[in-house]
Amino acid sequence: MKKPNLLSESDKYQLTLDDFYYKLDKYIFAALENLYRGGANKIQPIDVENYLQTNGAASVIFKKNNGIEYLQDAEYLAEVQNFDYYYTRLKKINLLNRLQEEGFNTSEYYIEDLTNPKALDVNKNFETLEIDDILESVKRKVLGLENQFTQHEVTQTESAFEGILDIIDGARENIDIGAPVQGEILNEVMSGARLGTFIVRSAASGTGKTRQAVGDACYIAYPFRYEPFSKRWEQIGSGRKVMFIATEQTIGEIQKMILAYLTGFNESKFRYGNFTSEEERIIRQAVWIMEQYKDNFYIVQMPSPRIDLVKNLVREQVLLHGIEYVFYDYIFISPSLLSEFKGVSLRNDEILLMFSTALKELAVELNICVFSSTQVNANADSNVNIRNESSIAGSRAIINKADIGMVMARPTKEEIDFFASAGEAIPTIVTDVYKVRSGMWTQVRIWSVIDLGNLRKKDLYITDSRLEIITDFEKHCLYEIDWENNNFDEIEKKVNEMK
Repeated sequence: MKKPNLLSESDKYQLTLDDFYYKLDKYIFAALENLYRGGANKIQPIDVENYLQTNGAASVIFKKNNGIEYLQDAEYLAEVQNFDYYYTRLKKINLLNRLQEEGFNTSEYYIEDLTNPKALDVNKNFETLEIDDILESVKRKVLGLENQFTQHEVTQTESAFEGILDIIDGARENIDIGAPVQGEILNEVMSGARLGTFIVRSAASGTGKTRQAVGDACYIAYPFRYEPFSKRWEQIGSGRKVMFIATEQTIGEIQKMILAYLTGFNESKFRYGNFTSEEERIIRQAVWIMEQYKDNFYIVQMPSPRIDLVKNLVREQVLLHGIEYVFYDYIFISPSLLSEFKGVSLRNDEILLMFSTALKELAVELNICVFSSTQVNANADSNVNIRNESSIAGSRAIINKADIGMVMARPTKEEIDFFASAGEAIPTIVTDVYKVRSGMWTQVRIWSVIDLGNLRKKDLYITDSRLEIITDFEKHCLYEIDWENNNFDEIEKKVNEMK
């Protein structure tokens, strides 16, 4: 009541009716919140009483419990500067209540029975506990049980002949070929986005790491996009389930990128809204496509990533939504990541290695494909040789667990002049592929054109470090989309007929 605008600070405080146990408190909180949302910047006890009179049950409970006197006492005793303390304490108590409802013993955190000899010490410690401390303690117990009752390290011995026919049959069916990303040459080099693999792309700031990742995520998630040349929606993409974990962008920013990819419009149009009537129609069609495939693309905003948070999130989403492809924006040292290892003497490069190891373990454990990115250091400026893990900022060990390692850069003036003099198309991005765990094409450069405005990319050439075209490179066309047993043709016809 003394400072109602605290209710608007949703980035710091999350209060709901579930935070209050007694009906009187629930009614009072609902009244305060609705009064504030309705424009009341100064609230008196009489305002709450008048508001609750419209609800018979609420009014009876308020009067029965001497609500006016109750609120007057509360207002008199309350100190606004102590709000953070009482907010945190309320949330901690509610957390313990929820844990008890789920069957957890919470007596090591707080003891309600003050006659218990341990109550004084335990409850004193409760005042200094943070919510994260309680949750981490519970997680450690569960993980301890997991380690005790599950066997993580499995050894297997059998004849080299066992299962060999399955491998041959699988090769005929291309089961070891992943869903395609943007770029025919890149797909051939890395055999598509294969399940069970971890792919790391590194680049300098402003090169388009996030935009290339979102573009590939869209290519995998949506089976259609609008083609300006044909002026039609065409079947381009896979229609598979994707999750994008954004560490710096908001969900709204990622959504604008998705619209830019689907429509082919520059993303700036979705900032200024200066659409023509034809563009309005195409945008409505794009929204309709997103609705048809709303379960194919999930966005998570995670500004303070931690290893345990990422692992829990990915496992949950794979279980709940059948996610197969995870794009984790990029790996970096954050304060929350450092706090995860407080009390443990680890260097930043060791922490980054542990993060990348966790992403690879998730790919194998859940049989998903995980993409991520890193920043590069000054070594990436050199184009004499194929750029490699020595160009990664923070820790070159990040790449140890990766199946595919690439460094992206803008072509130098000399490289642009070379292609121009040869009368070839001018690339806008070059990708040095220095690690391919399962494939023959490594230590190569892929030259591409990418429109960072609409996230669309096309591969042009593949060369060695000396700009010599690799003549024996052959695309096997194994990355076409399987259109059987789906209603894509029907949807394509419908979206193109929409007015």
